[in-house]
Order: sequence, then C-alpha cells, then structure tokens
Amino acid sequence: MTTNKITHNIMKRYIILPALAVALTTQAQDSYMNERLTNNSGDVIGTARYVGMGGALGALGADISVISWNPAGIGLYRKNDIALTFGGTWGKSFIEEENRGKGTFDQAGFVYSARTGSQFCPYINFAFNYQKKINFNHNFYADNNNLNELSQMDQLAELTDWDSGTENLEGMAWDNGFFGENILRDEYGKPLKDAEGNDLKYRYNDLGSSSRNYYTWHSEGSVQSFDFNLSTNISDRAFLGLTFGVDNMRYRGWNFYGEDDMDGNAKYDLNNDVNISGSGINIKFGTIIRPFADSPFRFGIAVETPTWYRLRNSTLFDMKLGPDYGNFQTKQWESYLKFNLRSPWKVRASIGSTIGTHFAWDVDYEYAAYGNASTGYPKEEYYDGSTSGNIKDIAMNQLTRDNLRGTHTLRVGLEANATKNLAFRLGYNLSTSAYNEHISFDQYNINSLAMDYATSTSYMRMGATNILTLGAGYRTKNFYVDLAYKIRNQFADFYAFDTSFANGNSQFVLDNPLLADKTIDPVDVNLTRHALTCTLGFKF
Repeated sequence: MTTNKITHNIMKRYIILPALAVALTTQAQDSYMNERLTNNSGDVIGTARYVGMGGALGALGADISVISWNPAGIGLYRKNDIALTFGGTWGKSFIEEENRGKGTFDQAGFVYSARTGSQFCPYINFAFNYQKKINFNHNFYADNNNLNELSQMDQLAELTDWDSGTENLEGMAWDNGFFGENILRDEYGKPLKDAEGNDLKYRYNDLGSSSRNYYTWHSEGSVQSFDFNLSTNISDRAFLGLTFGVDNMRYRGWNFYGEDDMDGNAKYDLNNDVNISGSGINIKFGTIIRPFADSPFRFGIAVETPTWYRLRNSTLFDMKLGPDYGNFQTKQWESYLKFNLRSPWKVRASIGSTIGTHFAWDVDYEYAAYGNASTGYPKEEYYDGSTSGNIKDIAMNQLTRDNLRGTHTLRVGLEANATKNLAFRLGYNLSTSAYNEHISFDQYNINSLAMDYATSTSYMRMGATNILTLGAGYRTKNFYVDLAYKIRNQFADFYAFDTSFANGNSQFVLDNPLLADKTIDPVDVNLTRHALTCTLGFKF
C-alpha cells in the first residue's frame, strides 16, 4: 500500500465524516474479533490437576498453573516443582480428517521454594511458567439455505455510495466492477446534482439475488503466556504473590464464503487467509488468607490488569465468479493493519478448604468487563513528515461498550484422595456470554479506521460457556503424573453478513425497493470441544 493511500485513508476517517461502515468480523478489528482474541475467561488450560479441578484453585493454591489466576497460590509451595503438560483437542466435524484432533503443548514451568529460616516469613518462592491462555484451534461450518433473495453483495453495494479506495472487501468488489450504477432522479425524472453540478448516482448489486450461502472457518494458533512470579508466606496465615506476564499471540484463520444464485448455480467464492500476531504485557497480584489458626479454610482475592497488546493483522483475500458469471478470478489483495488492543481488568475471589487428608474443595469467581476493552493505532510517520495514529479508536470503543458486557465466571473444583498416592478430581465452569442481549449491527456511521481494512462480512454472537472436567493423579515421593479430560460446550449465532441495509427507511432501499425489510436468520453453530491433558512433574 502506498504512503499516499494510507494518508488518504486516515484523512477520510478522521477529517471527513464517513459514508462507509459496518461490523466486518473475523478479519476486521472490531468488538467481535477483539473479544475472541482476548476472552480467556471461558476456558481452562494448564496442568492436568488444574484442568481436572476446573481451574478452581484460587484459594487452595500449590499448583503451578494458579500463577495466572491468583499469584499468591505459588506462596503455598514448600518444595521445588517442575511440571510439563501436553495433550490434544478435537471437535465434531462432518469431515472425517478434522475429527482426528490436534496435539497441544499446554504448559512448562518450575517453582523454586527458598526457606528463609524466619518464623514470620518462612518461605520466599520464585516461579516461571509457560502456559497457553487461549487456544484458537477450531473448525466450523455455517450453511444458510434461505437468504430471502438477499446477498452479501447487497451489503457491499450499499457501502459504495462513494469511491472509498479502501484496502478491504468492498474496495476489491468496487475495483472489479461487481456493482451497477444508476443516476438519481427527482419525482419528475430530472437528474439530481451535487454541489459541483455532477449527477448523483447510486450503486446496486450487479450480480443479483442469492438463494443460499455456505461458510467454512478453520483457525489455529494460541495466546501463550510467559509468567514470572514472586510470592511469600507470612506465618502460614497469609500468602502474597505478584506475577508479571508477557503474552505472545499467534492467530491464523482461513475462511471460505460462497453464494449460489436463485437457480442454484455457483455465483462467487470468497477466500480469506488472515494472520494476527504480536505481544502484550500484564501484571497479576493476589493474596490468600487463612483467617483461623485451627482451620484449613482460606479465601483468596486477585486482580489482573489489562493486557496491553501491540498487534498486526495481515490478510490475503480474493474472489472468484462462477462459470455462469464469467469464471473470473480477481487478483489477490492484501489488507495490512497495525493496531493496539487493551483487554479488560479482571477481579477474582476464591474460597476453599481441605477436609482431613482425603478431600479438598474450592469455589472461584471472576468478573471481567469486556465492554471496557479498547482499540487504538500506533503512531506512523511518512516520508513527507506527516504522521497518523497513536490514537484511540473512539468509534470502535463506543461500539464495544454498546455490544459487550461484563462476564461472570464460576469455577467449582473437588479433589478426593482414594489412597495416599491416588487422587480423583471433578470440576465445573460456567462463563456467561460477553455479548449484550440486544446488540446493534446497524453501524453505518461508525468512524473507525479498522473498517478500511475489513475483508469479511461475517459476525458471530457467542453464547455462554459450560465446561465439565474429570481428572486423576498418581504421586510417589517425588514424581507425579496427572490426567484430565475436558468437554467445553458453547453455541453461537452466526450471520454471514449484516442485513440492516434492508431497513425500509434507508436510502439504499429507496433506490432498491425490492430489498425492503428483508432479513436472514442466523445459523446455529456448535462450538463444543474436547481435550485430554497429561502432566508429568517432579517435586524435590
């Protein structure tokens, strides 16, 4: 992309009031994609003991994976610990090859526990842990056999009321002539003029109506967290911990979108290959208190700051028309955008206890205000001395506040020691949806630079997440091995494109009256995933 074109795009968005905007998800950095990149509340990844307990160790502690949930949990260690975790994930697909699953490397870390000789502060512990925070490995399919004669191209045509010159899907469709054009006329048939005396024109979808669409999404990658911890023990009654985290994000997604015309013939296919990468930092601090000297009951409180990410999105996309539409293949376009992303604050509370030497239980709660996530752009300087960026995306952040809300996550875990060496575990998670019940997709006036780089029109409203875990562990004097099984259940409403352009009061519908008030129903998507986890560890 040339510097002049970048500068032109910046000026359009921040000097001229825009006539182009919509929630173009999956390849646009809007509130939907940003929630997907930062929401780790609805999953449990870590050591097999941590997973088997449903992640509910915020008050019990003494597991290396609690370093990312309540750092004070590392303060309960009285021995050194080394742990390594691996496993696999899989879902249900109608393509047999995708049911084979994918191997994962979830965790590797150590704890060094230093005895001080002081009764007031008997231990100071240091820990490092690599752990997956979010797993992006997923596949789903969303075919809609009733488009009510609407088309993705209708939405894109509505967005081309002026020649935007953007590096997005609408720009590619415009440059390749997929839209027709008519002159606007008054009630007497006289052409309407703009201030410079030129004929006013409107665009329409030149490819016509569609009967069905089909959508395939494959993604891989993860958010990997590298946590450095310092924790201590105060008289065996209070435990304090601080974790400094460095996140590494690698996301790659492929999606294929196609439409058939009203006769069932392939109209066009759209392919996207998106890469998002970058890094971020955060700080977590917490405490665990044992309020009664003669009781093992304890409670914990922890706070996690936002993660401040610096990311880049690079997407390759192209479109191919069907045989009845010229069998034309567009050249491959690239959309590239640097952006900053700030996740929300997270607050956690925990209670837990042991019952003799045979049982342990823990209940954790987390609140994360995803509506407060923020998007912006780093400062860019061009050869002519002009600059852009280093600004917050005010319009996108307002959209995020309108569409997203705080999530409430409940974690419950139980552990039973059948013998001195053998333990069994059970866990459950419930994480509420980050989306408001009523969200607006009519975003035509959103003044966001990100929309100039959007390459897909799909969006998906994620539902609540339920997780059930089972686990077992075997310990000798020093060595231990843990196993866990996890089923993560979540459903979503998927839309291939937004139909608010068909509102009967819009200018586009006045120019294209056959589209008035038509909508498409969402496709129900099952995002259920299974995982097996194994941890090998050594305490000394």
